[in-house]
Amino acid sequence: MTHPTTDQLQALEAEITHTLHTLIDLEFEEAYSEMSTQFAKLLASVQAANLIDYKLDVLVNPELFATETQILLKSLIEAKTRPNNRHRLLTHRMILKIWLRKNQRFTNEYLPQMF
Repeated sequence: MTHPTTDQLQALEAEITHTLHTLIDLEFEEAYSEMSTQFAKLLASVQAANLIDYKLDVLVNPELFATETQILLKSLIEAKTRPNNRHRLLTHRMILKIWLRKNQRFTNEYLPQMF
């Protein structure tokens, strides 16, 4: 397993941040299919950087990464450890809910508009 370079990690952090903002906008528009597509592309990038595997298991210590990367990795860990029905698969939607709620912009700007 090759470790990503500093430049690759900075590019990944920028991609995560950009995708997060896009997902918040899509959530507001209720464009759930597009959210899933964007999130799948992001997870592929995170997997290509060898931070997660194909089962969405985190392969690194999240504390060693920049803020948004760290929050995403911790959200994946949390989603995988949450109790759910035995036969229910972990979905992008479940992970997205956790990840978005951990983001300050989402909780400060988007959630208050829902009520």
